[in-house]
Amino acid sequence: MITPIELQSKTFKTGLGYEKRDVENFLNSLLSDYEMMYKENMELKDKINTLNNGLSYYKTIEKTLQKALVLAEKAAEDTKEAAIKEARALEDEAKGKAQVILADAQYELQQLHDKTIQLMRQYDSYKAQFKHLAAAQIELLESDSFKIQIANLDAFARNNFKENDSAYSEAAATESEEAIPDEDFEFYDVNEKEQEL
Repeated sequence: MITPIELQSKTFKTGLGYEKRDVENFLNSLLSDYEMMYKENMELKDKINTLNNGLSYYKTIEKTLQKALVLAEKAAEDTKEAAIKEARALEDEAKGKAQVILADAQYELQQLHDKTIQLMRQYDSYKAQFKHLAAAQIELLESDSFKIQIANLDAFARNNFKENDSAYSEAAATESEEAIPDEDFEFYDVNEKEQEL
């Protein structure tokens, strides 16, 4: 492109043709318009270069932001997946602990149930033994051994208090065994009776 200085310094051969003054006036007016257009063109080129540089900068920023966004999305996905895995692991651990606690509780419940049944059986056994013992004691109390008959005491008194005190002592020892028949006066060992029961 021709610069305004080149245009200003341009000379033409003189001779026949156009009038020199008209050509110079036209060239001067053309020079001023051209100079103005040239300056505007240079300014516009500078602006275009500046805008291109800015556009390139913003494109670089855009690429960086896109990369950062992709990385952020990937990090968010990774974090989400890790959180889901951790939540599942915690849930599985909690379920496992709950199952262990439930199994322990069921075991303890079974132990308590078995112990209760055992205690109930012991109670029934002791109750049966006490009933049997009480029945044996009642039977013993109602037996002839514990019956005291007034007639036997009268016969004993008559036979034993006869003549004198000295003879009475000897007679009392022998006649007391004869006066009370064995069938009416049996001696039981209470401990033996309880052991039999």
